[in-house]
Amino acid sequence: MKLFVIVIVLAVIGFVVKGRMDKSNPAVIEHPVYAEMRVDLKEGIREINIALFGEAVDMDDCNLRTEQTWSKVLSGCPACEVSPAKCLEDLPPRYARLFENVAIPSTYLAFTRGSRFERDGRMVVYGLTREEGLAVCEQMRNSVSKEDYTGTLECIAPSE
Repeated sequence: MKLFVIVIVLAVIGFVVKGRMDKSNPAVIEHPVYAEMRVDLKEGIREINIALFGEAVDMDDCNLRTEQTWSKVLSGCPACEVSPAKCLEDLPPRYARLFENVAIPSTYLAFTRGSRFERDGRMVVYGLTREEGLAVCEQMRNSVSKEDYTGTLECIAPSE
């Protein structure tokens, strides 16, 4: 499970951080496009599902980031079943509320950008108990270096 967590965190960093030389990095993203990426992994008799949602400036930004992110997941986790990434103009309401840090039945990690080069993202881990979800989220949060992502990282505890 720990290797899986590290691979997924690397993928998230690949999405939320992009080359600092790119000129398509506005201070405010006014009309974001959303990436949706999903990974499944069997852990013993259990199945763990991870959903990553990330804001992008536009379709080009979204497609570039998802392409870079997914190549890392595919190469770093041979046991993972990776669904094709999607770029959406609107997120369904059940996922859009994640960007308001609203508690849901599963723990999730909230990435809030610290510079114009970064992106907001949310990563939900399904298939874990409350305690496991909080522990995995803290592992993910602690494995992200401030050199890689200057924004804030927060674990959102599941609703009761």
